[in-house]
Amino acid sequence: MNTLTEVVQTLEQIVADARTENARHGYFASLYLQMTKAVKEGIGNDAFDDGIRMEKLVVIFAGRYVDALRAWKLGMPCTASWQRALDETRHNNISVLQHVLCGINAHINLDLSIAAQETMQGQNIQDLHTDFNRINDVIGNLAGTFQEKINTLSWPMRFVDEIGKNKDEAVANFSITVARDAAWASAKALHGLNQNQKQTYIRELDVKTALLAGKIMYPGFWANWLFKFIKWFEPSEPSTVMGILNS
Repeated sequence: MNTLTEVVQTLEQIVADARTENARHGYFASLYLQMTKAVKEGIGNDAFDDGIRMEKLVVIFAGRYVDALRAWKLGMPCTASWQRALDETRHNNISVLQHVLCGINAHINLDLSIAAQETMQGQNIQDLHTDFNRINDVIGNLAGTFQEKINTLSWPMRFVDEIGKNKDEAVANFSITVARDAAWASAKALHGLNQNQKQTYIRELDVKTALLAGKIMYPGFWANWLFKFIKWFEPSEPSTVMGILNS
């Protein structure tokens, strides 16, 4: 993949294949496709200071996900973060929201920092910071729409949404923002390291991110109970879930 158009086409194929295969890894792919389209539109509308540089970042960023997914499907090694998230999609143990969050965890907490550093290799990484933060504004507009789709999957999610008076959307946005801030800090740290040091740093970051995935899957007794209750009312077929997420 060399362009944003190719990224979108690749993600569309991943989602289509997942629906055909009735595979849960398509849950995150569905959200990621929508986010990538939103960023592509933002670049087309000059929402960023340097659209060419942002396209490069998005291509590298998406490439890490696509490569990890392809390796995993072939039974080849991928990062521990993606291995943990993707292995879980083979089981029917956690809710749709938890599957999506596991994907977000692997992609933002690990992949984004690496992609940002690679984008600015040999340059001043601070020059990317403003546009890096603007991504939050672009994809943040998707939160409400995606929340509505998640609510459609299970009526207890709609009930929780009403009780929270939409505060859960703010929490979701804030969490992604915090993750991106952490990714930026990691990108800056990576930028100042030599190749051997980078490999060590990435391995350690991957381990931490994989451990966080475990907390998303098993967040504690009461949260587990709530997610099990939500999951009970979700459609049993992954293809049906993806139909709603991509509607």
